[in-house]
Amino acid sequence: LSFSKEIVKHLPQTVRNKLPAQIAVVQVSAQESLALNRQYRKKRKPTNVLSFLYSPEYGEIIVCPAMIRVEARAAGNTFHAQMTWMIVHGMLHLAGMHHEASAKAEREFERIEQEVLRKINI
Repeated sequence: LSFSKEIVKHLPQTVRNKLPAQIAVVQVSAQESLALNRQYRKKRKPTNVLSFLYSPEYGEIIVCPAMIRVEARAAGNTFHAQMTWMIVHGMLHLAGMHHEASAKAEREFERIEQEVLRKINI
């Protein structure tokens, strides 16, 4: 998980301050992703990443490598770059940011994602 720590240190301080003390990155199958997405988001399809904040001490980022691999191919990204992006995305959600809230929130969310990815050479 030192990779996650590398990502965290490039997040803006305001975001870092809102993250849980410990973050686990958990990989699931497309089938597990579908079940979780259906249960928590009422969506009938697997998803690339889900974030769960359980307490100020602990949160999880659930990633689905199968979905991320498909998206990487479609976007012309490497699997590593796409996975890194999804972990950054999940961290922003754990910090309480929501790109769905408004167009302004979406622009800020994407700006921070791109800034962090650029800093870690993705």
